[in-house]
Amino acid sequence: MRTSIILFIIISIIQSSCTTNDTTMDVSHLFNNSSDTAITSSIKYANGFDIYEVNGIKKLVIYSPQKKNEILETFYFADSTNYYKYKPTHNFIKLPMDSVAVFSATQLNAFSKLKILNKVVAISESSYIQNPVIKNMVDREQIVNLASGGNFYVEKTLKLHPRIIFYSPYNIGQKHPLAATNITMIPFFDFTEASPLGRAEWIKFTALFFNKTADANLIFDTIVNNYNYYKKLALEADSKPTVFSDKYYSGQWFMPGGKSYIAQLFKDAGAHYLWKDNSNTGSINLDFEVVYSKAHNADYWRIVGTYPAGFSYDKLGSENNLYNNFKAFKNKNVIFCDSRASSYFETGTLEPQVLLSDLIFVFHPELMKKDYKPKYYNLIKK
Repeated sequence: MRTSIILFIIISIIQSSCTTNDTTMDVSHLFNNSSDTAITSSIKYANGFDIYEVNGIKKLVIYSPQKKNEILETFYFADSTNYYKYKPTHNFIKLPMDSVAVFSATQLNAFSKLKILNKVVAISESSYIQNPVIKNMVDREQIVNLASGGNFYVEKTLKLHPRIIFYSPYNIGQKHPLAATNITMIPFFDFTEASPLGRAEWIKFTALFFNKTADANLIFDTIVNNYNYYKKLALEADSKPTVFSDKYYSGQWFMPGGKSYIAQLFKDAGAHYLWKDNSNTGSINLDFEVVYSKAHNADYWRIVGTYPAGFSYDKLGSENNLYNNFKAFKNKNVIFCDSRASSYFETGTLEPQVLLSDLIFVFHPELMKKDYKPKYYNLIKK
């Protein structure tokens, strides 16, 4: 009997010791003992982040869009089964999240596709949101507006206190106004990706915070398969029409760079983008004369924007008389996307396959079904 008691005490001490060691160990040690190069990231197309997994713990690495391979933030994730085995730290998150503030329309689209809009408790600039479900939630005060007109409401945010805030840091060197709340701020850089599939893969980033990785993988795999189908279809085209993009604004023509998101879509749609040899992944600022000398004989002209009563060549020509001299204008070959009516900036990022098929329908209609209905890009003939 005495021997049994002694054994029980010894086993209890050992178990207690093991538990103590686990709860005092930093979760980062799991990954430090095995380099990231030895662990395969589940991210294939996006350059802005990586996701690794070891023993049920996931690691999110967010990179700077300005300096390649520079790590801006690192977060670790675990459900309740594994979370309490390690020391709590500011960047160790217990899943799933129950409340989040989302300050980007493209992020909200990911929440919608993943069916987790009920986790969103706050947004910014609600007047610009097109999603009817979100608009209804705002009207019913299920979602609170924490920013408007460029102003962020610190006191309101502190009162609501979402567990995390997703935001798009257009100026990386500038501290976000809501950082003073000490709420965990999650930078979301999908807009810096030069690849259409790279931007769409950020749905995996969102899903990670809500244990929705399996759903995100299924959605993204479908996007990839459809995109690659249309990309392969465009290779059957007999010719490649020339195309340029955007308009003259405030003394400059902001043209997509040759390695940009738009340039990649043009290439995959079987078109010859006139600035494809440029090495920029963002926009380049050009003088009107430079654009005209290179693009005045282009076959097509792509424009994204919105007009109160709809687009027309008369309206476009009235903005700048020199537009009338472009061949694409004369031949009524302007590809127009009504950004507001189509919710382009909200939904387009997660529908690159639709953007691509729309463009193929313009450049090579013979390759598409005759009853195809464009969602974003339309060839305007009036």
